[in-house]
Amino acid sequence: MKKLLSLIIALSLIITIFTGCGNKEAAQETSTEKADNSSEESVKDKSEDKFGGTLNIGTYADPDTLNPLVGNDIAGSWVLNLVYPTLMVLDEDGNKIPYIIEEPDISEDGLTITITLKDGLKWQDGTPLTSKDIAFTYKTLYEQKLQWQWSVLEGVTWETPNDKTIVFSLSKPFPTFITTIGFWQRIVPAHIWEEIDDVKNFTNDNPVGLGPFKLTDYERGQYYVLESVDEWFLAPEGKPYLDKVIYKPYPDVNTMVLALKSGDIDLTAKEIPAAAAKELKSNDGFNVVQNMSLGYEHMSFNLRNELLQDVNVRKAMAMAIDRSKIVNFAFDGDAVEMNGIISPVYKKYQTGNDFPSYDVDGAKKLLADGGYKDTDNDGILNGPNGENLSFKAMFTNTVSEHEKLVRILVDNMEAIGIQLVPSPMDKSLQTDKLYNTHQWELTIGTWGIIDDVESSMSTLFLSTSSLNWMAWNNESADEAMLNMQSALTEEEIMKDMDVFQKEITNDIPDIPMVVKKMNFAYNKKFDGFKVYPSNLRGLVDPQSLAQVYKVE
Repeated sequence: MKKLLSLIIALSLIITIFTGCGNKEAAQETSTEKADNSSEESVKDKSEDKFGGTLNIGTYADPDTLNPLVGNDIAGSWVLNLVYPTLMVLDEDGNKIPYIIEEPDISEDGLTITITLKDGLKWQDGTPLTSKDIAFTYKTLYEQKLQWQWSVLEGVTWETPNDKTIVFSLSKPFPTFITTIGFWQRIVPAHIWEEIDDVKNFTNDNPVGLGPFKLTDYERGQYYVLESVDEWFLAPEGKPYLDKVIYKPYPDVNTMVLALKSGDIDLTAKEIPAAAAKELKSNDGFNVVQNMSLGYEHMSFNLRNELLQDVNVRKAMAMAIDRSKIVNFAFDGDAVEMNGIISPVYKKYQTGNDFPSYDVDGAKKLLADGGYKDTDNDGILNGPNGENLSFKAMFTNTVSEHEKLVRILVDNMEAIGIQLVPSPMDKSLQTDKLYNTHQWELTIGTWGIIDDVESSMSTLFLSTSSLNWMAWNNESADEAMLNMQSALTEEEIMKDMDVFQKEITNDIPDIPMVVKKMNFAYNKKFDGFKVYPSNLRGLVDPQSLAQVYKVE
């Protein structure tokens, strides 16, 4: 009996132990489950907390236009890129990747390119995106010779076998065709734009696009309000976190920096000077990031001007430019000297054909040998007809680095007997003079992005290109640029690249000076930014702003 009782007690203890263990494990499982649920709810809550808020962005100018088939300035691109799509975009490493299309299919001979639209994309009014939209955009662009992009379509035909597909047929190989036209040309909705009688002069006050934001209100010189859309295919959670993005133009970059410090804006779309970047880096309330320009700062000559038609004058001016002073003074060290027409960013394309190096005495001798003398003793050399070698140098009045750069150039040119007269002006006026009236002599500016180098040279310098506002016409250079554009091997590209570089450094229609290192600043109360190459993209690329959220 005692043995039986002992056995029952032992069994009871065992059952109790295992039951206790089971209960403990069950309790642990329940606790873990609750913790998991709590964690999921926490993540969900945290995710939901990201939605909302307004990001104020400082810019240096109003868009020249809201018409995406005509607009060709950086300030306008920052706004229009958030609204209208392109076929290709840049990734963070500067590579061009598909945006609203799948990977392009290119035939072996390079003459047929087939693109397919991604599924389910719709314009902001709910109308599906189709191949007709692309066909209409390119047809309008080419027929009306809009911007420089129309020239990319020379010798190209296309058809749309269905709503998702467009097939391009090229008359000759153009390896960078789709990355060129696909990256630079924004697509417009055909169902809206085909009803417009005068596309070139259409103001487009109520844009309907396909980007992460839509323009809802604006007042020139004051603000441009863009509200997020309800659905966007590249946003981390299906739509942008922010409710609104507001661009605010400022008269100059220093005023923009002050607005950032005061809290009037949260982000600078325009790069800020190195000195301001250093100051903000020491401020706990701001983050400063840097990237490298894919373009460069340059001075162009209007070759319609009789005095500037003399290559010796242009060469002497090139020899007088002190690039090291420009780097250290105009850009506070945040720049790299550029001696050839190809940026050091694309070193593989440099062929050793550099512009004349800094040589003041050599420049003076060149001008003297060319017959230029100070005949009226005013300190300025005179041309054969007695006219002073005096030129107005126009630049955008909101770009502080260019203002400092021009002051250096004034001193540089004075040292060789040439007068440079600074001519600051509104960006829209400078653009009008370059593209329309041609009433200018020298211009200081920035080539925003030099991409696909083998084809970009023809975009800038081909005699028929609209960006060739210098009116440079060189048959050998034209032939070399067109050959590069259609070359299928690197050997062919480099052969013609050498010819092109020799011709442009001999003629000097345009003088590259420096490549900028660009600083952008933003308030730490926002996060999620991605940095894309160049100031054209920077922190305000749609892929970046679609995932920015307010931290507090």
